[in-house]
Amino acid sequence: MKEKIRLDLYLFRARLYKSRSQASKAAREGRILIRGKRGAPSTEVQEGDLLRIREKGLYRDIRIIQMPGKNMSRADASTTWQDETPDEVTEQREIINLASRVRGPKREGARPTKKERRNIEKIRGRS
Repeated sequence: MKEKIRLDLYLFRARLYKSRSQASKAAREGRILIRGKRGAPSTEVQEGDLLRIREKGLYRDIRIIQMPGKNMSRADASTTWQDETPDEVTEQREIINLASRVRGPKREGARPTKKERRNIEKIRGRS
């Protein structure tokens, strides 16, 4: 019989999310589909299941190859699943990631940081 573990625990152990609470939150918000249905954090997954994880508006298809152990390194954990995402979606995701790095964080209406204030003071000639 195939081993089954909770969805949130699998996502955490397979290093698809940094923490189990982040994995649980993603499942509760409906960002993870298992066998075409919304997965709750307590839904049990097993080898061979296909997970669709929504990230930044795009779906990533992950096939579970084997169940991960408790304390695995990132390299070992990535061998427990296979990314079956189509190439077009992968390229779109890379473009989105690159654009967000170039644009930087959103700061509209926010107070200037200390470094920005120092630069403003230099420009005004007050320092």
